[in-house]
Amino acid sequence: MKKSEKPFVLGLLGDGQLAQMTALAARSLGMKTHVFASSRENPAAFVADEVTLGDLADEAALVSFAKSVDALTYDTENLPYEAICKAAAQTPAFPDPNILHIAQHRIRERTFLATLGIPIPDVAFITSEAECEHATRVFTFPAVLKTAAFGYDGKGQRVVREASELRDAWRDLGDQPCVLEAFVTFEREMSVIVARAQTGEMQTFGVIDNEHRNHILHASVSPSSLSATMQQEALRIAQTIAASLNLVGLLAVEMFATEDGRVLVNELAPRPHNSGHVTQCANALSQFHKLCLAVSGQALGAIDARPGVMVNLLGDLFPDGVEPIFRRVGFVEPPLAATPGTAVTAYFYGKQEARPGRKMGHLIAVADTVADAYEMAERAYQVYVHAAAVAGGSRV
Repeated sequence: MKKSEKPFVLGLLGDGQLAQMTALAARSLGMKTHVFASSRENPAAFVADEVTLGDLADEAALVSFAKSVDALTYDTENLPYEAICKAAAQTPAFPDPNILHIAQHRIRERTFLATLGIPIPDVAFITSEAECEHATRVFTFPAVLKTAAFGYDGKGQRVVREASELRDAWRDLGDQPCVLEAFVTFEREMSVIVARAQTGEMQTFGVIDNEHRNHILHASVSPSSLSATMQQEALRIAQTIAASLNLVGLLAVEMFATEDGRVLVNELAPRPHNSGHVTQCANALSQFHKLCLAVSGQALGAIDARPGVMVNLLGDLFPDGVEPIFRRVGFVEPPLAATPGTAVTAYFYGKQEARPGRKMGHLIAVADTVADAYEMAERAYQVYVHAAAVAGGSRV
């Protein structure tokens, strides 16, 4: 980008921490950012060059916002599809709104994956009393019932251990469209984040191993320790999906590695992903940089990587009485000294209120080996656990 050129203005729909970190990456690349935010107290509004306050359901406001930027991207798939399409008619939106439409509804998502021949867990769609009754007769239990829309971090889900529990579980979720999925006996949960440029250039950050606690991501480890065969299959699947969607931007593909050697797709997220935070320190260019480069029509750049581990810092770690360090924005001093060639960094989103399960920030450790990075990240994490315990409010 020549210095004489007008800076590229990236429009961000969604104002959470993913948009915040995208805005910071854009700034490091010489771009400007304009965020459509619901409040000036939300993470992206703290760092964007320009902020428009409004409601994402306001089509006229979105269209006006779109006219003010050079491209649009998102930090969530749960956006009003028709309004996003009208905004995209004014300025390019990446990924394409039709990809959002698929990813924001599990029935559409599972149908799309099945059409491609992508392996997924056994599934049944529940949209009526009749389908619910049919599933009790033909589906294998135990299973998990998930709302088709607006479920994340374990929300909108019910475990159904016996067929007789299905009807009550469906009613408990509001009689709304759901997917019923068979339990998967898995060895590992992992993700692959694909970046794809407007030219079709495609990169991945490799397979990232994920550890969940209470249905919320706790740690992400890169590179994966899965067998080379399973990693190659995971990469093949993710790249196949991205190419089939004609992706421009980012796509995170969440997967299971089963105990019998299969790779199954769990969910798609056409945006930056929590597991990709490790790339901020472990890679030459992070997932956020790749997104900015892709949507602005540039090449994706370097992919060099070192072993790294990311650990989420939730609101459980910050009870009343603990110094509100989470109100700061950006990278802060490491909580523990690192040895030469290694580093532990803390990043906070600037959220003003800590609540149990709420993501307030994360730690990233990098080292010469995954084992060293994991040990460093865990030691740093325990500093926060101990501080919360001393304050008497930790729920960890």
